Amino acid sequence: MSEAALNAMAQQYLDLTLCKSRYDDLDIQWYTEGPFWRRTSMRFSRDYKILPDYEIADAKHGKTLEDILDESEHLGRNLSLYQKTAKEEEKDRVGYLIAHTRALRTRTRMLMGEKLPFDQMTRELYDLTAPEYDYSRFDQIAEELNQALPGNGTAQEKIWEFRRRISIPKDRLLEVMKRTTQEFHDMSMERMTLTGNSMPRVRVRDLPSPDLAFLSILFAYDYNHLEYERNFNVKYPWTVDNVIECIGHEMEPGHLTFYEKRTQTYIDTCWPEMAVVQQFTPSSAFTEGSARHVIAMCFDYSAEQKQEFERQVIFRTAGLDEGLAELMPLWHEYCEIAGYGKLEATRRVWDQVWSCKEAAAFLKNYGMIDRDAADEAVLHLAADDGHFVAHDYARDVVKEYFHHRTKDVKEQWKLYEELCCGHMCMSEMERIASQTRH
Repeated sequence: MSEAALNAMAQQYLDLTLCKSRYDDLDIQWYTEGPFWRRTSMRFSRDYKILPDYEIADAKHGKTLEDILDESEHLGRNLSLYQKTAKEEEKDRVGYLIAHTRALRTRTRMLMGEKLPFDQMTRELYDLTAPEYDYSRFDQIAEELNQALPGNGTAQEKIWEFRRRISIPKDRLLEVMKRTTQEFHDMSMERMTLTGNSMPRVRVRDLPSPDLAFLSILFAYDYNHLEYERNFNVKYPWTVDNVIECIGHEMEPGHLTFYEKRTQTYIDTCWPEMAVVQQFTPSSAFTEGSARHVIAMCFDYSAEQKQEFERQVIFRTAGLDEGLAELMPLWHEYCEIAGYGKLEATRRVWDQVWSCKEAAAFLKNYGMIDRDAADEAVLHLAADDGHFVAHDYARDVVKEYFHHRTKDVKEQWKLYEELCCGHMCMSEMERIASQTRH
């Protein structure tokens, strides 16, 4: 078969994905509808939705979920047939399209009401299955925090109080966000081949819900430029750790960099699948996991460098007690383990092993949710299914894969840039990571 046939199947995948977004409003993170796009009207609301904030128009309509399921099953069979005679240089692309079509089909079944076991759901959506976590690590980190954190009371009480003490005052939030954004932009420019034109305008404002961290407004893009505005919510409980996580992960060198590289690849290759970045797919697990991992790469894996950055850029700018920066390496270790705590809670609630009450008690025992949180809060730890697999477990898969493939952090930046432009395979990364682990 010819590349034209493969492009036609990729276009069908894209069309079905756009049609599904009519029923699945969380799914489309980024869509490149052509080489250039610019907002031509001020008829938009800063209270509306996250990126991308424009209508996909007729592409979103005309198919039922039943149509999408039927066509995606047919597409999957055609891709499997193509794979049998694919050229060597096409194999990664065909594998990518097969995995993403499987995710599209599975998500469509879920939207139609089918309930899958948690591990099967994450395998079919993200191409990943997180092994059960070592629960003894929850007790170990709680005891370490109990010994290290200031104050009196239980470990949970010290955790809640420390979180309060590293919270960013509302009147300092804009300055903190602007400075942190600039610093990460500069680090990204030093380490990657970037245009330098895509740092967003930073705003802070009241958003309707304290659970909503930010809203982004897209104004334009072309090959060398993404132009958008990020509005951070002053009602959100910003702390030092989630400032550094949000800026590095959500902007540069994380998602913003991925969008820029993906847009350029789409224009360079005309591969239809590169036009879209969607939530419930293996490439989402890559962009979420890698965006979290590259934060450590920014500091050359040095806890001391990261700690000094937080002291100078965040603690000092926010007017917080800089002495608390000494505790941040341990706090970051706790935050990573807490992500796995939330993964286990969501998995067990999803599979009906735990009730909401049992899951909430488990998380409160380690200070992972607020002491006053309702039991039902465990149902809203994240908006998307399998979030903590596609973020926390994917981060560790990417980290171990990067260490296996490269000899130093400089090579890891090259690998990250290459994968942002390519057809990554999360199950292959997981296989290699598992070998490294053992």
